[in-house]
Amino acid sequence: MGEEACFADSPKEEGWFFPYIGSGNGLWEIDLGAFFWSDRFELRNLQLLTDVDLAPGIRWHSLVRSNREKDTVSGFDPFFDEGYLEFYGFHRDSKGLFSASLKVGVLRYLHFPYPDAIAVFDQVPGISDLAGGEKTGYGGGCLVLDYAHDSGVGAHLTAIRWGFGYPEQDAVVEAYLSYKKEWEQGYRLEARIGKLQVRPEPLGRGERGWNVFFGKAFEAGAVGVLYEKLENQPAYTGLMVTFPVSPKTKLLGSIAFDYARSPEGFAVHLPVAWGTIGKVSRRAPETASAVGGLKAERLRTYWQNSQVRNYYEHRLAHWGEPYEKELFVVMEEEPWFLQAEALVSPHTSFGSWDDLRDWERDRQGPAQISQEVTYRFYRVEPH
Repeated sequence: MGEEACFADSPKEEGWFFPYIGSGNGLWEIDLGAFFWSDRFELRNLQLLTDVDLAPGIRWHSLVRSNREKDTVSGFDPFFDEGYLEFYGFHRDSKGLFSASLKVGVLRYLHFPYPDAIAVFDQVPGISDLAGGEKTGYGGGCLVLDYAHDSGVGAHLTAIRWGFGYPEQDAVVEAYLSYKKEWEQGYRLEARIGKLQVRPEPLGRGERGWNVFFGKAFEAGAVGVLYEKLENQPAYTGLMVTFPVSPKTKLLGSIAFDYARSPEGFAVHLPVAWGTIGKVSRRAPETASAVGGLKAERLRTYWQNSQVRNYYEHRLAHWGEPYEKELFVVMEEEPWFLQAEALVSPHTSFGSWDDLRDWERDRQGPAQISQEVTYRFYRVEPH
């Protein structure tokens, strides 16, 4: 899926829509990470994830980590990697789509609505907090407003009222105009100008500038390049590869596999137990008829030390009747898969092998895994 799919599959009915699968309905999952190489094996990053709808356009999300250690699961000192209430909705007018989200709590993922190609290059909050440093991520009230005109022109705002013990950064992290264009031949252009978030930590700071992305889709995926120049920052260049769904990418995504360089080794992140919350099933009841539903996509991103510390479910499209109390909800999940690798580095010279080595040495490499989900609403017919 892509950000262009956001409610594009639905009838373009004008007005507000607030995604909802029923009060108290959602899911839980326990995950465990591991890191290994020839001379080491470590279990780490034990998490409890919960995601629950409370009312139309209101949901609770939490990701509780078992301890504050980087490379072990010993000890018990739970805290929220993520924990927030979200109030969100979408409004379609005759010319475009307005999206709004307010999260109150602590979070490690800013993308809303669905991330475009430039957003996939964004820095992932680091792990210095697991080594005695300041908190990483974002805390307080985070407001995101986005308008996408059907012509491709758009406007975006990300603003944070900092709190919950997080060091205060900029109140306005992002405020930019954008343009997006796709061609039938598979070419894609994106550009932004305005205040954009800087890449070096601490995150939550913005500078004025611009960036541009150009890519090409193929049967075997897509590739694209990024150029970015912000005030008081070096120029960045980037390369992104997007992968198709295949047995290989499903395997890599299902275990969140990654290769880390410092220290060198392989990392995985595995679900060890999971289930649904409330009146959610994985099978449709007999004597029931489908009346509506929602399409969604779950995304997780990671980079430093290959630790997976965020989760977000984007609600992308809806059809039929909205959820009502008497309806039965069925959750259909596709396998996780490795969706994209986006490498970005503060270098612009490529004239020699030394230039390429410098680019690779200083790169950031956010990875993104994806899981498509369908919620189907059924009305149970009387016997």
